[in-house]
Amino acid sequence: MKVLIIAGPTSTPLDSAREISNRSTGRTGMTVADILRQSGLSPHLWLGENLTHPLPPQIPVAGRFRTIHDLQKLIADATLTDFQAILLPAALPDYDFIQATGPDQRPLSTQKWPGSLSQIDLKLKPSPRILPTLRSKAPQAKLVGWKWEAASTFEEAEKSARRQCRDCKTNASVLNGPSYGMGYLFLTENAPGIPCPDAEALGRVLASFLKS
Repeated sequence: MKVLIIAGPTSTPLDSAREISNRSTGRTGMTVADILRQSGLSPHLWLGENLTHPLPPQIPVAGRFRTIHDLQKLIADATLTDFQAILLPAALPDYDFIQATGPDQRPLSTQKWPGSLSQIDLKLKPSPRILPTLRSKAPQAKLVGWKWEAASTFEEAEKSARRQCRDCKTNASVLNGPSYGMGYLFLTENAPGIPCPDAEALGRVLASFLKS
């Protein structure tokens, strides 16, 4: 079974010197990829350029991306029906950059902003949603999304992850983040969740799910 794993951090450029990034190292995706390989599956990687976790051996890197728009282009150019499963542990941005204005409320250029400004206001918009695009390009693949939650109760976070399955037509969702606590919770829309204490355990659960 060929499995595409899209992992690692993304960034949102602001000017020629600055960007909004996230704290993802790519560790979860790399660990899961290695467990899937050991389980007899054939993982292929699309990786964020700023990934810092070591790459697992013997797993091909088929694509690189830095921004959400780079990832969109990879998806548009790829034949995703070649994959029987697609996993999306990548840390994707919720918001995309529109414009920055200075203290006089005039737009700033995308060249390096002066360091002397007393204030900069950023205007953002929601980022493109990747899971629905993956589903439309690979309608038969087993699709697994991730849901990192920090500002909700566990019950609310679990409902959000299950809602992702329904709204994005994924086969499963992986819940993690402060709202869940240590480890991961593997969820489908209706079945009881499977707690996974670490990324290795999550990889084994995912391998079993993909083979079923």
